[in-house]
Amino acid sequence: MDLSAQARVPWRAMKIRTRTIERLRDALLASGRKESNVRSSAYETLARQGLLSQGERDALARVDAVAETMFLMMAADELVSDTELAAVRGAIRGLTGEVLTDGTIKVMIEGYALRLRDQGRAARLQAIARSMAADPNEAESAFALAAAVALADNEVAEAEHNFISELAGWFGFDETRANTILDQLAQDRAD
Repeated sequence: MDLSAQARVPWRAMKIRTRTIERLRDALLASGRKESNVRSSAYETLARQGLLSQGERDALARVDAVAETMFLMMAADELVSDTELAAVRGAIRGLTGEVLTDGTIKVMIEGYALRLRDQGRAARLQAIARSMAADPNEAESAFALAAAVALADNEVAEAEHNFISELAGWFGFDETRANTILDQLAQDRAD
């Protein structure tokens, strides 16, 4: 899927700051800021060597594209804050049932930074969109989580607005669908 072939959603039209996204952000930050149950640099070393258990490899494979989407949002304004890192860490912990340790998550984020540097954002977004093409729910989840990361530091920079718009295009969401996704959790909760 090529972004130029998709209608780009104007960034000012996207309502990232919704009650739903704020609640999601708060939950991610609460999880990401809490002390890890495992405090050992050995896990980071093992992750760098690719020596993960089967359960860890399965968890990583399951969340890789979503986690990289959140990383790309975090890197959109080129100012990665501790708060954004905590939100991403909290999301990965939650998505994997805390199977992945903080050391492993740190190595994942370093890997995403290298991919971004070596391949560029468009290539990474294309790969992510392709990997999620068969599961629209995964794309919607990644989109909502990326919005929560944008709001993590309580400021949504223009670059982050632009990125969420670009992400909507890669995932094939028009403005209406994108805004619906950003507020869907509140609706789900009410139901």
